[in-house]
Amino acid sequence: MALSTPYTTLERFLEHWDGVRLVTLKLLESFTEHDLNYRLVEDWRSVGELFHHIGGHQFYACRGALLGRWEPEPGEPDANWNAHRARVMGSKEALRGWLVSVQGLVRSWAESAGEERLEGFRPDNPWHEGMRGWLLVQHAYQDEVHHRGELYAIARLLDREVPEVFAVEHPDYWEPRKWK
Repeated sequence: MALSTPYTTLERFLEHWDGVRLVTLKLLESFTEHDLNYRLVEDWRSVGELFHHIGGHQFYACRGALLGRWEPEPGEPDANWNAHRARVMGSKEALRGWLVSVQGLVRSWAESAGEERLEGFRPDNPWHEGMRGWLLVQHAYQDEVHHRGELYAIARLLDREVPEVFAVEHPDYWEPRKWK
């Protein structure tokens, strides 16, 4: 996997994202099952919906950017987002499985992506026509960080103990990767 930007390789970027996901999964454990239905504001996403959205955005944006396929195939989660969200958002175990599976899918899609999928402009992107593939993948990463910030605020409002924000603060993740 030699794809790169001027700043990093795809492999290093995905490894960094693994650290972000580790902290997101640890944050999920801060909430109770009951908390998953909590909404800070009535019309906003619930805690469970926010976690589902993190995986959903990553799934959709990365499948499109890396595979060039924006439309779902039968059986894929986005063939019926509402049904998938309803099945997943009320259970920490289901949300954990969803987030872990999407992270794994992105890695497998990345292995089959050609450099042109990330370097070139993606005119097939239904969101932001003409955006480079790298920016689409980074958009999904940034969306996770953004919504995780919301989830940290909600967890603190609910008086839940939250994990350290940065993966380097988690020796189980950081020690094997330090100085790579």
